[in-house]
Amino acid sequence: MRFQRITQAVSLSVFVGLLYIAAHPYPEGLQSDFFLRLDPLISVVTVLTTREWYWYLAPGIIVLLVTLLFGRIFCGHICPMGSTLDVLQVPLRSGTKLSAKESSYEATAQYRGWKYIVLLFIVAAACGGISLVHLGSPLSLATRFYGLVLYPLALLAGDVVTPLVATLPSLGNLQFPQKVFATNAFVAAMFVAIAALVRFQPRFWCRNLCPAGALMGLVAAVPLVRRKVSDACNECGLCIRKCPMSAISGDPKQTVHSECIVCQRCRSLCPQSAISFIPFGHEPRKLLYKPDPTRRGILLALGSGFLTAGLMHTGINQPRQRSAERVLVDSRLIRPPGALPEPQFLTQCVRCGECMKACPTNTLQPVWLAAGLEGLFSPVMTPRLAACATNCNACGKVCPTGSIRDVSLPEKQHAKVGTAWIVQSNCLAWEQDKRCLVCDEVCPYKAVSFQPVADHRNAVPFVLENRCSGCGWCENKCPVAGASAIRINIIGEVRLASGSYIEKAQEYGLVFRSRSTVPDRLAPGMFDTPDSGAVSRPSTEHGVIPEEELPPGFTPK
Repeated sequence: MRFQRITQAVSLSVFVGLLYIAAHPYPEGLQSDFFLRLDPLISVVTVLTTREWYWYLAPGIIVLLVTLLFGRIFCGHICPMGSTLDVLQVPLRSGTKLSAKESSYEATAQYRGWKYIVLLFIVAAACGGISLVHLGSPLSLATRFYGLVLYPLALLAGDVVTPLVATLPSLGNLQFPQKVFATNAFVAAMFVAIAALVRFQPRFWCRNLCPAGALMGLVAAVPLVRRKVSDACNECGLCIRKCPMSAISGDPKQTVHSECIVCQRCRSLCPQSAISFIPFGHEPRKLLYKPDPTRRGILLALGSGFLTAGLMHTGINQPRQRSAERVLVDSRLIRPPGALPEPQFLTQCVRCGECMKACPTNTLQPVWLAAGLEGLFSPVMTPRLAACATNCNACGKVCPTGSIRDVSLPEKQHAKVGTAWIVQSNCLAWEQDKRCLVCDEVCPYKAVSFQPVADHRNAVPFVLENRCSGCGWCENKCPVAGASAIRINIIGEVRLASGSYIEKAQEYGLVFRSRSTVPDRLAPGMFDTPDSGAVSRPSTEHGVIPEEELPPGFTPK
């Protein structure tokens, strides 16, 4: 087995392993987002979009420096997207054989300029203040595929197989909690389309479309350590036919280093042992053909990128509108606790899906167009599906770019994401005068108060807004079929780029104290029960909250 296959197997195993254990309870000191931080495209685009430098971008810059020295070794040995495509290539390209002439760089170069077009488009949009890195980052694409598609399928397969092995003593207690994700079919179809392209060329994505590969190709045009062919070469053409990137010219002594992924397959296969990878490898003849995009293509990519950024800035659902007095925001766009303010959140979020995979309750879901085109695939809470566990802060710990802040549990519990409100026409107590206390029973913070009102035999619910964190337990557990009678709205959300949520909650008059009688309603042993002491409700008349206890932006009922 070649050294490359060993490194690929190890890297892919580590990538999948880190993604699997990115969950609650989150092991202290674990860096499950390690691979995402290695993507140089994420580092460069984030710097261009935010106009700031962040420490978590350093690994991507280090990868570029390594590329400058050794060529695109990351693509050939570490990248999980490339490793996955190599695995899929075995069944998809079985029996496909090409001659040395058909496999040469010159014969396969017609699409190579596309990846530079994609790179320029993403860079231009970033210069315009819009991050589209999630559309082309191989690490973001691979993480979404493994986390939102393969992981839930593996859980489903485990759930199907469990009854078949339940008779075995050691396997009888296996449980596979199921997870569901929006957009998973689209993500799967997108990855299948990328994989299917290997029918046309091996690693078609890496050769022709990957903007991260284009970025590393620019840096690796003349690497320090590069391929050299000695005079012992008899020009048999075997290296040309077997090169997975077709980076070798029709003249086997010529190599396009910006396309070489340093797999060293040519060296291991050469019958004359004429190939080596050494510093300052000398090339006797200059390669004439280059796959550079045309001037028209460059202008089209740059223009399209800036135009796309402009359209997103002026879209009706965009959080960046400069001329609008009030930006139109979907009331159900509930971001995870600790999420940065919306413009910064969308700028730094790479839509990798790590937070969604790590969420133990499955409330975090990728969104379609509720946040405009720029917000595609970004995470939102879905309270009707599941609530946010009060004793979990895994989403901030696994986020690779800090778009969800890594805050302590007490801080997270004060990161208000919205406020519940009663739809009286749906409520069993309000509309049908039935006795129902579910929303009060499940609320971790005693934010629901049942009070008597005229013409009702049973007490009806009121929301104490300054006690509601927007966690969604009331909406999730509401027994009303269809749309819940109590729903979470983004009103009153607290999103800080820096500073303490606890201090901000005190400034706003918010009171979040868990009561010991309410469990997290998750798998036994997964979470601890809140242990904070109960607090008494304020004196109210018919659910009216004293005005001095309301945070800014709220009005008395």
